Amino acid sequence: MVRNKFGEFVVLRNRFDLGKLHREIRLPSSWMLKGELLAKICSPRKGIGEEACQSSFNPKETVFFDCETTGLAGGVGTYAFLVGLGYLSGDDFCVEQYLMEDFHQERAVLSAIAEKMSCFRFLVSFNGKCFDLPLLETRWTVNRIDFDSDRWFHLDLLFPSRRLWKRRLGDCSLGNIEQKVLRVGREIDVPSFMVPQIYFDYLRTGEARTLIPVFHHNSHDIVSLLKLAVVIDRALEALDPVAVEDPIDLYSLGRIHQSLGNHHAGVRCFEQALTGDASVELQQGILTSLAFAHKRSGSLEEAAGIWRNLTREEFPFSLLAHEELAKYCEHKRRDYRKALFFVEKAMAQLNSDLSSDSASRRQRRLGSLEYRKSRLERKIKRASACPES
Repeated sequence: MVRNKFGEFVVLRNRFDLGKLHREIRLPSSWMLKGELLAKICSPRKGIGEEACQSSFNPKETVFFDCETTGLAGGVGTYAFLVGLGYLSGDDFCVEQYLMEDFHQERAVLSAIAEKMSCFRFLVSFNGKCFDLPLLETRWTVNRIDFDSDRWFHLDLLFPSRRLWKRRLGDCSLGNIEQKVLRVGREIDVPSFMVPQIYFDYLRTGEARTLIPVFHHNSHDIVSLLKLAVVIDRALEALDPVAVEDPIDLYSLGRIHQSLGNHHAGVRCFEQALTGDASVELQQGILTSLAFAHKRSGSLEEAAGIWRNLTREEFPFSLLAHEELAKYCEHKRRDYRKALFFVEKAMAQLNSDLSSDSASRRQRRLGSLEYRKSRLERKIKRASACPES
């Protein structure tokens, strides 16, 4: 039992040995998240912003948090009855869970949570930007607790998780990522949708034992956030095979690096993905992205070789590859007839396949190809009229 100026409430504390949390994780010495990369991926909240991105994402200044609530829709009528906070303490990971045993304790509990969270500069959650933190902000406001949550640099792991694993997993819920990526399971767990009813049953009966599964559920979520942060960091920084062993994941990782302007890292990811067992459709996607990565890094010859590869019969027709080869032949090789060949093949494909694009999009693409064809025909005519001696 803990008491502050607003009342008395329950706090449950557990400590976990970092070396035993997961066989692939060794903390804290091996884990330093780089703020600049995280800022680009996770779109931090305003406030600490650019200043935080200049330094490492310091584990000792980081709090992991997750809320159990009386409803899943949010809004003013939804309460956070259990809030879990996890942070590094020496060689242990400490999880504190703040329980609101009844609604009259809310101000005392929220005040204690605000005081504890104010000790940290960095915030880690899973869907916390859209749900958990806005809910806490609402409850702080309702209870007249003055707290500026914009002070934090907020890393919401849902967003990088989707970008890394959605192509393979589809379902990027924390539970599914635990099973398919972290390879950990929950022997006994309560589904999230049942948590509000369990709390209401507790309020009605006063039977505290019914909340035990909710405490376990919340604690497991907090610990999984730590594991997930480490795995994502290793995937982004070191291409760790623990996190990106599947060609689909490597493809997704390469796309992330491309979007960040890290074209050489993207090339490494795509090339490694091609060494795995990938379907023809996936190979086509990887090769297309690899070609663009080479193009953006200035390696036009490598890009052209890949686009030529994509025009082979084993791949579905690639309009993009033909368009890029037409540009390459026209502007780089000055081979206007070859460029015209690729343009006409692309136009023939667009005219024959009426199901691949909407009518308006098809017309725009045909218009662009018609313009390029006319220009190439003029260049060929001028070259024929003025033959080289």
